[in-house]
Amino acid sequence: MKKIYIKFSVFFFIGFFVCLIISIFLPANKISAATLEVPYPSLQKGTFVTTQSDLAQYLKDVFDIGIFAGFFAVFLSLIWAGVLWFLSPAIPEALGKARDRISGAISGLLILTLLYLIITTINPWLSIFNLNKLEKIPPPEPNTKSPGVSFYKSQNCSGVTDTNLTSVPDLGSDLTNKINSVGIVQNPDQKIYYFAILYDNDNYWGKCQYIHPDAHCTPITPSPFAASASIYQYDFNPDGDGVYIYRESFNGVSGKEENKKQGFLKISNSQIKNLKIAVAPLSGLKFTGNSTNYNNLNDCTVPESEQTCIKYNENMQCIEKECPNLSGENISSIKIAGNYLVLFVYFSPSDKIYEWSYCQAYPTLTDINKDGPQQIKWDAIRNRGQNPNFIIIIPVAKK
Repeated sequence: MKKIYIKFSVFFFIGFFVCLIISIFLPANKISAATLEVPYPSLQKGTFVTTQSDLAQYLKDVFDIGIFAGFFAVFLSLIWAGVLWFLSPAIPEALGKARDRISGAISGLLILTLLYLIITTINPWLSIFNLNKLEKIPPPEPNTKSPGVSFYKSQNCSGVTDTNLTSVPDLGSDLTNKINSVGIVQNPDQKIYYFAILYDNDNYWGKCQYIHPDAHCTPITPSPFAASASIYQYDFNPDGDGVYIYRESFNGVSGKEENKKQGFLKISNSQIKNLKIAVAPLSGLKFTGNSTNYNNLNDCTVPESEQTCIKYNENMQCIEKECPNLSGENISSIKIAGNYLVLFVYFSPSDKIYEWSYCQAYPTLTDINKDGPQQIKWDAIRNRGQNPNFIIIIPVAKK
């Protein structure tokens, strides 16, 4: 008898979960009750099954009736066990049957109770089968923002703003030191990709932050500081000649070719194109002309008398020299032979990767021909107490 009660409870448990799985994979709103031949029974807390009932209501009715039937069977079994126990003095074998029946009834009661507790513990709504229709997920809102760079006073690129497609030398009183985030919308269909750099002074110099083109929204940290902004379209296939860096200042010689005699370095278009964005420490570059071997003294374009001595003998005579690098005040002028944005940057050890202590963009507003500064010795970046220690070259669609 004990095995019968356990089997009944197990079968009910399995059957119930089979119905539950069916209700999950079949759309409840598509299953309606057939015309009823007889009224379905219902408990006080149950639901009434009608011709409009769906599968969830059927399962609710089956669950309620099954639980009621199980507990009622346990109740009858315990009563019958009590009768057998009462008759055991006259019928000796009745005592063993009574014990088996009590044990089976208690086992069935525990299984039924455990079933109910599991259901209501996992999710109380399962106990009443509230399988409502799934609400349709609304489609994502189309991106209605125009391609370009937008400045926001909020920190999450929200609110109304104008879209900028070109550089802004002066952000004006409405935005200066009030920008908290920058959003960039690209135009991949036309292969137009924007990037931006913010500066804390007018005319593209001072503390700066590079706005990565892959970031849809970039917070400005640690606090709003921008007074001007470089905005350009990136060029994936630049066709210029490159960027020339000279040791001597430009003195009016056409094309600056005369400057090469005192030392120069050319960063070629192919190097810039291959690197996508050319970034290099000035201390690692030397005036070796067109060569990429910056440690080869034979390629040095600086006159031997002006090369850097790195080893002296006991009479303090120079016995070993090297080609000067581009750090400190060794750079005097540059020539931008193509559509490139050139940045001289002072990157301190505490700076983050896209946030720099000082930088200055070339060509400047005063550079009418946009071919680079004739003399950077007195430019703004050298008036902050630190010489630039990095150069960054970015190919752009139009400088």
